[in-house]
Amino acid sequence: MSTNISKQKREDLLNKIKEIRTFISAAPQDENTGNLLSYLSDLEKDVNGKKYGLVFEEHREEIDEVLDTHTPVLTEDKDLFIDNGGQMNFLIEGDNLASLKLLEKTHKGKIDLIYIDPPYNTGNKDFIYDDAFVDKNDTFSHSKWTSFINQRLYIARKLLSDNGAIFISVDDNEEAALKLLCDTIFGENCFIANISWQRTYSIRNDSKGIPLEVEHILVYSKKKTWQPSKLPRTEKMDASYKNPDGDRCKWMSGSPIASDAKTHQGMVYAIQHPLTGKLLYPNNTAHWRYSQEQMLEYMNGWCEYKLEDLHDDEKRAEICGVATSDVKKNVKAIVLAKSFEESYPIAKAVYDSGPWPRFYFTSAGKGGIRRKVYADSVGGRIATNYWMYDEVGHTDEAKKELKAIFEGIIPFDTPKPIRLLERIIQIGSNNKGIVLDFFAVMNFNANNKDSNRKFILCTNNENNICRDVTYERIKRVIDKEGYAASLKYYKVEYAPISERLYYEYADELLKHIRELVELENGVNFTGNAEIAIVLTEEE
Repeated sequence: MSTNISKQKREDLLNKIKEIRTFISAAPQDENTGNLLSYLSDLEKDVNGKKYGLVFEEHREEIDEVLDTHTPVLTEDKDLFIDNGGQMNFLIEGDNLASLKLLEKTHKGKIDLIYIDPPYNTGNKDFIYDDAFVDKNDTFSHSKWTSFINQRLYIARKLLSDNGAIFISVDDNEEAALKLLCDTIFGENCFIANISWQRTYSIRNDSKGIPLEVEHILVYSKKKTWQPSKLPRTEKMDASYKNPDGDRCKWMSGSPIASDAKTHQGMVYAIQHPLTGKLLYPNNTAHWRYSQEQMLEYMNGWCEYKLEDLHDDEKRAEICGVATSDVKKNVKAIVLAKSFEESYPIAKAVYDSGPWPRFYFTSAGKGGIRRKVYADSVGGRIATNYWMYDEVGHTDEAKKELKAIFEGIIPFDTPKPIRLLERIIQIGSNNKGIVLDFFAVMNFNANNKDSNRKFILCTNNENNICRDVTYERIKRVIDKEGYAASLKYYKVEYAPISERLYYEYADELLKHIRELVELENGVNFTGNAEIAIVLTEEE
């Protein structure tokens, strides 16, 4: 039996704290002893704290200080309104933590898909913390990054609907920490996948060690029952479906049996072959895939069949892997209702003219039994955790897409290809969900007639990236592609609340209520005679 050394050390330390508490409690009591007892309680709580998972130094950001004394509000920049019909979408300029807190008011439990592409913290001045780059010499770089992402993910989980999922891009530098952090926030049982995205199509020859070919996308859901949507079928997949008998659609051969005969003994019996007269049984440990009633219906498609007790308990017991005395009794076989000589020409005519019943026979009708799997019943293909660049794009493709929009300029270094984002949309949200990146959403809506997704984007305006890059990118894409999509541009501002009673700043907050109503309902309230806001006194 293994010994938990850490537990022993904790118990030893707690016993020492207990001795100190006993000693202090026995001493004359004053303010100092009261403080010491309070300190011991804090120590005891810390010793008994979390012992497995991600441990990091917590840091406060400047935005935390601001939010302690101010509440975030939204103000629309009406000059940047894009009115092009279609869905109303929103771009929010401001610190993303403040934006998330606002979304918590309007979209708690409503978001179907969240995509986060945080700074990767490589040490190469790609992660800014409190307006300063975190470089390789910062001994708290990992803790700062983890603190940064930690409280944002807590709010993100609150925003997810019960059918929602979050996709987070990350590279090797913080992938391990992020996995442990997400296990804590979303729960290990809500971990869906660690997707490897093949980000490059050519490996650099000058790379040291093992060249980096993939980045990660961690996927977590709000509920453990979440299932991704399937992807469209490929031509290669459809090529395996044929229609040799003139059936209603193409089909491929499938197994007629399923495993675990021991627990499905009522589905273990003989079926008489209509073209050879032989008795066919499932393989050992297997049973027929459908109920006996359903199988009888399928076999009647060849000729007339009936149920008959063959008293074959010994054979059935062998298949089920049980003693003859333990096998289920009175399970009848499916046999020809008429003589083989009468049944054969009827079945042969079905084989020659088609279409064949759902369960058919191989080798020109003389072989074993198989099951038709119809192409229209299979649905799409399942997404795996390895996404190759030829299906979802690579970094060079993403840069070319940006250059095409900005006429030869690449305004930032790490864009994601549209096809990658479309894959996330495809498997991660329903047709009317509220999701991620504007270009991918608009492009996806345009190419999929059933899709009516909306997007909300939150970004800061460091180096004017929100106004000059994100907004400009949306505007140019709408103008160039003619997408039926509209956009409202909001800025995060802050109303001071410190040392003020609620009624002293309530009127100030009401000046920003229109933006919250528009954001929550996805509408344009300004100049819209079809929409009104009615609030009860309680509201």
